[in-house]
Amino acid sequence: MRPARLIARLFPAFLLVTLLALGAALLYAEHAVRIFHEEQTARELEAELQLLCDAVPGRLGDAAALQTFLVEAGRRVDTRYTLIAPDGRVLADSQELPARMENHATRPEVLAAQAGGQPARATRFSATRLETLLYTATLVGTNAGARPVLRAARPMKGLNASLRSLEGHMAAVALLIFALAALASYWLARRIARPLQALRETAEQYAAGDLAQRPPLSDIEEVAALAEAMKTMARQLDERIQMLSRERAESEAVLASMVEGVLAVNKAEAVIRLNRAAAALVGVTPEQAAGRDLREVVRHPVLQDFILAALAGDKPTEQDLVLYAPDERQVAAHGTALRDAAGARLGALVVLNDVTRIRRLENVQREFVANVSHELKTPITAIQGFVETLLGSDAHRPEDARRFLEIVSRHTERLNSIIEDLLSLSRIEQEESSTLEREDADLGTIAASATQLCSARASGKDIVIENRCAAPMPARVNTRLIEQALVNLLDNAVKFSPPGRLITLTGAREGGHWKLCVQDQGCGIAAEHLPRLFERFYRVDKARSRQSGGTGLGLAIVKHIVKAHGGTVTAASQIGAGSTFCIVLPAATGR
Repeated sequence: MRPARLIARLFPAFLLVTLLALGAALLYAEHAVRIFHEEQTARELEAELQLLCDAVPGRLGDAAALQTFLVEAGRRVDTRYTLIAPDGRVLADSQELPARMENHATRPEVLAAQAGGQPARATRFSATRLETLLYTATLVGTNAGARPVLRAARPMKGLNASLRSLEGHMAAVALLIFALAALASYWLARRIARPLQALRETAEQYAAGDLAQRPPLSDIEEVAALAEAMKTMARQLDERIQMLSRERAESEAVLASMVEGVLAVNKAEAVIRLNRAAAALVGVTPEQAAGRDLREVVRHPVLQDFILAALAGDKPTEQDLVLYAPDERQVAAHGTALRDAAGARLGALVVLNDVTRIRRLENVQREFVANVSHELKTPITAIQGFVETLLGSDAHRPEDARRFLEIVSRHTERLNSIIEDLLSLSRIEQEESSTLEREDADLGTIAASATQLCSARASGKDIVIENRCAAPMPARVNTRLIEQALVNLLDNAVKFSPPGRLITLTGAREGGHWKLCVQDQGCGIAAEHLPRLFERFYRVDKARSRQSGGTGLGLAIVKHIVKAHGGTVTAASQIGAGSTFCIVLPAATGR
């Protein structure tokens, strides 16, 4: 049932109270006027009887004269007068013949006047006149014996007519008063309802989030107190909302800034919250996941099973997982129960730590150790074997001993190259974390120097290195290291290019950077090897690399040199079409 408005409650109530008050006032007024009118009429009749009582005793002996006197007196004032003997006989009457009238000894007013000796009155229906009359009776004379009673009677119809006329006027006045009271009631109801309506509108604005509004002032104490309470409530609510908003923003910022993925589910297996890191791991957005079923959000069966296990268990759980979409990720998952402040279980909280890079670095480290061990063991084993051969017998021919010593020398040089490259790589890595010594230099000049250093070896294979770098190419770099990086790239290009081919070294400006590219016409590199080319000791063709005298550290050194200068190095290749290695370095500022 729809609740009624306040004015619809107050206005009819005011009208009802006004109507009842006016009705009661009209009834009381009509009763009071009737009593007053009867009292006045009775007093008039008593006064008339007192005047007549002085004239009646002198005519008691003459019945005809008495009758004539009463008739004449009654005609002048329109009142019926009756003279009643002590025994109740009618001696004279102003409107009837005494002989026709019955005995009046039992009339109430007669009995009251005879009993009390004072004027008495009564109102009753007259069987003679067939109407209601007001009677007043008093004793005549002053003798001590029985005395006759003189009675006056006046019809009530005149009184009733006067009262009806008065009631009409009173009704008109009451109607006017009722109309004025209705207007006043409506105004008062509106005056009471208007501030409450304003408070309701203010409360609706509060509900809509506009807590800056303030309720209007009112001169009604209760309404003013309610408005003040609402204002205090709005201020406190605004402060609490701002505090909660700050806390929520801080929590959101913390979750968003975490590199670990955080995912919370409730007992109904619906996602409560997940941060951007977790959303990236499962391949959704936080907005899409909120409130949805776990199986709709997480499409990885192994992760689903882990979350459900964390949801069902009471103890924290840990597990390493592999996720294959959108790409392969190795994840360390930690699950625990999610509880509220009272300790009641709400669901489960899962923290996902992407350890792909860590695992990859661990694999690289293991491979590095294995490669270093292998690269060092090969020449050391060869050296040890030939030295033992030389030491084991004195019957070697000089040419055999010389050949053995030459092999030992080559392996010693290879071992020394590996150690030198490792030390160089270590120095470059240390310079990455400290201040690298730099100077203003021309990359074109450095490129020309690197080309000249590699020309002799290139000429031995009938390979031409063409330098197409435009000069000047100003940059703030470590000249020695950049030259070493270019030499390594050119040296690799010479090693893996067939005789008679062309190698080009180009340099051009791209925005705020210089781009140096070494392009060869060799056999090319398969696409699956490109991401790992710059790892230490990584070789596409290990046998060919060793035969060419490489240590497997040249490209790793190039990568760290360029990285130390705040640049990048890229490789692009196609089988049978050659390879292109590019170094991108920041240009000198203000040039």
